[in-house]
Amino acid sequence: MSTVLTELSDRARLAAATATPRARELAVLHVLDTMGCVAAGADHPVAATLATFLGEPVPPVGGERFLGGPFSQAVGGQRPLRTAVLVEATLAHVDEFDGFHPQAAVVPAAVVVPAALLTAAREGRDGAAVVDAVLAGYEAVVEAGLRFGGSALYAAWWPTALFGALGSAAAAAGVLGLDEERTRTALALAAAGLGGLLTADEFGEGHYLLAGRAAADGVDAAYLARAGARASLTLLDGPATAALGRAAGPESAREGVHLERCAFKAYPCARPLHAVVAAVTQLAAAGVPLRDAVAVRVRLPAVLLRFVNASTQPPGPAEAAASAAFAVTAAIRGRADDVRFYRSADLGEGPHPEITMEADPALDRHLPDHWAAGITVTLQDGRQFHHDVHDLTDDHGTTAKFADLTGGADPGPWLRLDTHPAPGDLHDALLGQGP
Repeated sequence: MSTVLTELSDRARLAAATATPRARELAVLHVLDTMGCVAAGADHPVAATLATFLGEPVPPVGGERFLGGPFSQAVGGQRPLRTAVLVEATLAHVDEFDGFHPQAAVVPAAVVVPAALLTAAREGRDGAAVVDAVLAGYEAVVEAGLRFGGSALYAAWWPTALFGALGSAAAAAGVLGLDEERTRTALALAAAGLGGLLTADEFGEGHYLLAGRAAADGVDAAYLARAGARASLTLLDGPATAALGRAAGPESAREGVHLERCAFKAYPCARPLHAVVAAVTQLAAAGVPLRDAVAVRVRLPAVLLRFVNASTQPPGPAEAAASAAFAVTAAIRGRADDVRFYRSADLGEGPHPEITMEADPALDRHLPDHWAAGITVTLQDGRQFHHDVHDLTDDHGTTAKFADLTGGADPGPWLRLDTHPAPGDLHDALLGQGP
């Protein structure tokens, strides 16, 4: 019997076999990019909370941009696999800088890469197994997001948290070498606990921990399937339809692998704001004196307004990263890609324009392929400038970004991941001791 879960599982199992050499190269870059985000996350305020929770040394916050010592000084050290995956998947996303699939509205990197890498390190698998697992995990979580409506779920759900465990389960199942039946069961076990409500006010640690918990649950599901646990293969049919208020759409075309259509983020802020940052940056490049701006009206597709705010005094870094006031101000000040600006949750002493946001139905037609935005800038002398960005290219120099996020770590060994015999060594060299 074919179900949504069996179709997801079968796609995941076939992903590595059907991936082109270029797709494998991209998978390696996604691992590189994600691990840069994990390393950078080691001195995020959320890392301090995790360290306190785990009874480990608390990393400094608000000082140097990144830790100069091993990751174990912050939130690393010897710990169970589940805990390690939860920590690193959470840190991968805390700066909103990890890879993204626009159409599915999921960030597969955070939930898949730590699961694949840490499970491979635990099982003594080589780098090629990690690449295979990443391809499989991306395929499962992206396909789920596509079939259930992507950004349309933002009315109540965060798609990454909702479907993330499917991706990490597929990745871990691949590392463990599970057969067809047990891979399907791993995804079914993961599906049994799917959830992830999108907050309507304060994000806090609760939002980012959703990614970590989903990744950890998926890894557990793969090991449980290997041990012989069972679960329903119809959970994403009738039960999911009832819970989400929508049925799964038809399976997407099997043209290449989904990882090929995932983007690398250029800015460490909520994805709906990327086109806003691009619009501001392009106006600045055109010579508009944006430091004289007194007001900026931001226009977004209606569904994306659910995920962002315009607060100038957010309660913490999570809300700052989702604030149009911070995104616009960062772009005006030339700090659009600086994680420190958003982490501070403080616009500082410099002037900043008044930010307002509104829904623009004309931008809805660009979804789901492009998350468009428009801005109207008003200067002190009354002049106004309008600019829309419809077709945003997210691609970013991954090796330069990695070096920046890690304080200068060499990306070379990571770029050879597909032929590396011991990926756990790469992990430990970058972050300190693994699980």
